[in-house]
Amino acid sequence: MKRNLTKIISLLLISILWLGATSSIPTVYFIGDSTMADYDPAIYPNQRGWGQMFRNFLTGDISFVNAARNGRSSRSFYTGSDSLWAGVRTKLKAGDYVLIQFAHNDEKLNGLSDPATTGGIATAPWSDFQDYLRHYVNESRKSGATPILVTPIIRCYFSGDTITLKGRHNLGTDDSTLNYVRAMKAVGRELAVPVVDHTALTRAYAESLGATNAYSTIYVTTDQTHLNPVGATLYAQLAVQEMIKLNILTNYLNASPNLIITPSSVDFGNSYISSYSSSKLTISGLSLSPVTGNVTVNSPDGFWVGLSSNGIFSNSIEIPYSGGNLKATDVYIHFQPTEVKNYNDSLSILYGSGVTKKIPVQGNALSMTEGVEASVNFPLSADATANVTGPLISLDETWTGMYVKNYAIVTTWPAAITGTTTQRNSISATINNLIDTWPAGEIDINTDRYIQFAIKANTGTDFSVDSIGFYAGAAGGSGLKYRVMYSKNPDFNGAVVLEDKTTNTSNTMVVLSYKPIVQITGSEGFYLRFYPWYNGSASTKYLCLSNLTIKGRVSTVSSSIETVKNKRNLQIYPNPSNGLFKLSNPFEGKSFVEIYDLTGILLCKSELNSEYATVDLNGYTNGMYLLKIISGYHTQKQLLIKN
Repeated sequence: MKRNLTKIISLLLISILWLGATSSIPTVYFIGDSTMADYDPAIYPNQRGWGQMFRNFLTGDISFVNAARNGRSSRSFYTGSDSLWAGVRTKLKAGDYVLIQFAHNDEKLNGLSDPATTGGIATAPWSDFQDYLRHYVNESRKSGATPILVTPIIRCYFSGDTITLKGRHNLGTDDSTLNYVRAMKAVGRELAVPVVDHTALTRAYAESLGATNAYSTIYVTTDQTHLNPVGATLYAQLAVQEMIKLNILTNYLNASPNLIITPSSVDFGNSYISSYSSSKLTISGLSLSPVTGNVTVNSPDGFWVGLSSNGIFSNSIEIPYSGGNLKATDVYIHFQPTEVKNYNDSLSILYGSGVTKKIPVQGNALSMTEGVEASVNFPLSADATANVTGPLISLDETWTGMYVKNYAIVTTWPAAITGTTTQRNSISATINNLIDTWPAGEIDINTDRYIQFAIKANTGTDFSVDSIGFYAGAAGGSGLKYRVMYSKNPDFNGAVVLEDKTTNTSNTMVVLSYKPIVQITGSEGFYLRFYPWYNGSASTKYLCLSNLTIKGRVSTVSSSIETVKNKRNLQIYPNPSNGLFKLSNPFEGKSFVEIYDLTGILLCKSELNSEYATVDLNGYTNGMYLLKIISGYHTQKQLLIKN
């Protein structure tokens, strides 16, 4: 019996050791600001964070999570209502690494800290800034992870041939008093933490190019802080080279990767089977072998690839290169599902003799015919009252760090639109208690300043958002910028960017519209936020909003709503047809027929007043169309083939 017990204990120990071995793959976490963060190429075609490009330099069995987020400081990443640091900290395990880069947004008050009661983001370098760095270091170590401090990349501020003190994150006139880089290095010495001096590395590289070439090669055209894809790759490579010198992650880094691909995965989210969603990735190559050849991109079932957004798409494309290098090339991807299911596969990217990289692609295909149309419209012409159509609940418009100044006319609108009264929103009291005064030094959003619209479905129903549209503009000056984001969570976790509007003309409204497919179920809601900021210290500058509409379909109806009984299945004949289709109405009572093309655009809609009807597509090109018959909360559908 004793021998058997010993044998059982031994087997348990072996099992525990084996489980530990299988879960010992380390993860590298990046925490920081917009210069490090990830960007969706469909929204930011010319902007990347160096953390986003860092993935391309990883090799071997290691995971990577870029948790860096736009507009964050060492303080707001730690204390923000969306708990970004808590989300990282709770996942940390022994053997993981945490790379910590802050300062850009800590500097917003020119070296001062926000009062503790404001929920702001600024920190003073030798007090709060250091304290938050200590939190990250100590809490990472408590989880068994290895913290690494990374000083911030430079801003492209030149004086002659040299990056200025402010460009090097020193806001003072001496070398210490307001120097965020020195403050970070001091924490490194105090707590024996490795420090990657990215400030010195990026300064040396930019100065070697000179002011004009550095700006055009590395930075986006709209500011001197954020990086274009080439600049983000170069700055990531500088960090990797330095980490190898410092013996950090040496076994997992390759300072000279052959293919550089961004993003590292593509998630299309939800899409209707009768339409397609689009995205893209960028591929470049260095020191490819053989020196002349093709990079081949193969797509799996449900996905198509092409070299132009409006060109030919197929399941395989070839990109020629020569001289061992492939210049940055955009590859466009269509997700065009043919059945209702989750698609989860990979693009295969090949070159040379069998060298392959896999880029995960996924999307969830939905039927577009379920449920009933519903919408919420905010005219925003005199007040914040919403007009609701269908079984939806509109929550009140809310303001954080903002307020409604007034409702007033904006003079310039898109063609064929008559100017109307808009809701003019302004900044509320800041640290200096001056209402309507935008602070200096903001290069990105302040997460504690936004306008929010929200809707929820009725109990027992699900809501699928498929259309968002509004008019927006700036009044009083052209330096206003804003970002539009949505989330399904009231704390705004998992937010998705719809628009980054960094160029605006004073007193001019533009129309913006989007076609996301967002399923709202259970206790979720749909929360839409506008985050404004200004490009310098200014007053009496306003974000103007008008006619915001959120549309979709309610598909799971509560038992309290009267249902419509189905008489029979929808019948259509002949099908295929040269243009005329006869159909039998499957529903009793009032119903409608809708015709869509295969991109999901509604072509026509009419009421059915009898049991039989004729659909005339003689005015449309040959091809496939989707017909829907809708009665109350019930729908039937069928494809029409016109030949």
